[in-house]
Amino acid sequence: MLDTLFLTMFVGLFAITAPIADLPLFVAATEGQSGRERRKTALIATTTYLAACGIALFAGNAALAFFGVSVPGLRLAGMAVVAAIGWKMVTASGARMAIPEPAAPPPCPSPRSVGITPLGFPIYAGPGALSVIIAWGSGPKPVYTSAILAIVANAALILLLNSAAATISRRIGPEGLLVTGKLFGLIIVAVAIDGMAAALLQLLPGLGA
Repeated sequence: MLDTLFLTMFVGLFAITAPIADLPLFVAATEGQSGRERRKTALIATTTYLAACGIALFAGNAALAFFGVSVPGLRLAGMAVVAAIGWKMVTASGARMAIPEPAAPPPCPSPRSVGITPLGFPIYAGPGALSVIIAWGSGPKPVYTSAILAIVANAALILLLNSAAATISRRIGPEGLLVTGKLFGLIIVAVAIDGMAAALLQLLPGLGA
């Protein structure tokens, strides 16, 4: 059960963060940096992503309780955001830009200045991913365990892809990145529909009768 749960969470989270489709954003944000600086930026962005996800998993439900928001309600809202992101990716005419492009960075931005934001947050740890992780935080212990493993595994892939972002972008090319983005978008829409259906059944149990 744990293996199946982990795989489902990992695939869903990887599709939502879509690090392959976000490679052009990483390359643009780190323009002018040396290879060593880009690797440091990738590490900072991944660490920021991990920190944001950890806060969402372990403290997100406390924040929901404070504001009086139910987990099914958050999941429904989060899945709506995820669906919107996926739809933009499917209908995009260029590389994915689910989040508005930040102001142009200086000629050679420091790893910290772009690694924390916008790369770590909100590009990787965006509203869609965080809302899904908060919903996971309300589950039993096996859900927590699988969620932690999925977050860490996804972070490892983000770090690996970003460390080789320039090379991958050159080899795949704009057309390859566009196709990849559309594929991830379709997966995201499917994940969102499943999530919204499950949340609606929790909010309105009569629908399943």
